[in-house]
Amino acid sequence: MRSLLLTLAIALALFGEDASYAPKIIYVTAEPPNASLYVGQIVPISYNAVITERYFERIETRIDDDNGTGVKRLSANPSWRRVDENRRRLTIYYQIVAPRVSFPSIETEITLLNGSTDSTIAAPIRAGATRVSSNPQFCGVIANDLRVLSYKVERYNDAQNILVIELEGEMSNLDKFSLSIAQEQGVESSDNKLPTTKTYYYAIIPPSITEAAFNYFNPTSGDFKRISLEFDLSGIEQRVDANMEINPNKRSFPWLNVLILSFISLALIGVSIKTRKLAFLGASAIAVAIILWLSLREETIIIKTNAQVRLLPIAKSTLFYVTDHPTQAAILKKNKEYIKVLLPDEKIGWVKKEETE
Repeated sequence: MRSLLLTLAIALALFGEDASYAPKIIYVTAEPPNASLYVGQIVPISYNAVITERYFERIETRIDDDNGTGVKRLSANPSWRRVDENRRRLTIYYQIVAPRVSFPSIETEITLLNGSTDSTIAAPIRAGATRVSSNPQFCGVIANDLRVLSYKVERYNDAQNILVIELEGEMSNLDKFSLSIAQEQGVESSDNKLPTTKTYYYAIIPPSITEAAFNYFNPTSGDFKRISLEFDLSGIEQRVDANMEINPNKRSFPWLNVLILSFISLALIGVSIKTRKLAFLGASAIAVAIILWLSLREETIIIKTNAQVRLLPIAKSTLFYVTDHPTQAAILKKNKEYIKVLLPDEKIGWVKKEETE
């Protein structure tokens, strides 16, 4: 009996006041990626939490980026999503940047209504990643799916066209998109709301290019997917003939109208000489004035000081010039919000309508 009491006393001394043996409130498990990984790929790492208490005040998670390697975290402040009364789910997006990968550990703490807390740590997840094999038409994008929502080719200047493509991808690194046909290129605007992302890509291309073909890599199937685009340049040529796109300082005026008016003017002069009536001579003078107006007219606009001139008519487009004084420019084109202008230094860009006079 004495020995039993002694055993109970020792047990109470060792365990009776030790909070570490209290029942846990939260359990967190990780879902490691179950497929092959590739350098450049965007990967979701999901965590599942089981909570034994029905009511609590908050859940907080700290991501230890210091013990992660070969990855770049894309989720700035991920939050737990409710699955049911006792379960929550957290998804963190990473981009793989090196072959040796370690997704960081996370520490999750739950606080109950009475102020007591419990915490748990999910250990780092280690894996290996493969570099995508070289491919002559690889556009640089790794995606579960890549879609071209729209595309358009316009005249950029006398010697080049501009191609704009609206892209949408699932788990995709769209910021790496590029085409080999481009003389100059870039990503103009991105909407990175993972898992679906959208972007506008632009490329300055030779006017002889009539198509673009490229491949993206699908990590799920482990192979390249091909996308082909064909350009209809007939509309561009028509606009050039109509003097709507090329440099107004170099464009020709409407010769057919001038030719007709010239014949009319000469005919009126002939009639005036034959009939000796000055009215026909006056009509001839009016025709000559119209000819001069058609040959010299050029629609211009004044761009305000500190106006932003962009490469494309998109809010987040590349800003390549800011006016430091009121600037006169030739109007090339208009849409709902922007005006395409030719600046005095021969550069072409888009300016918002409210930034003009």
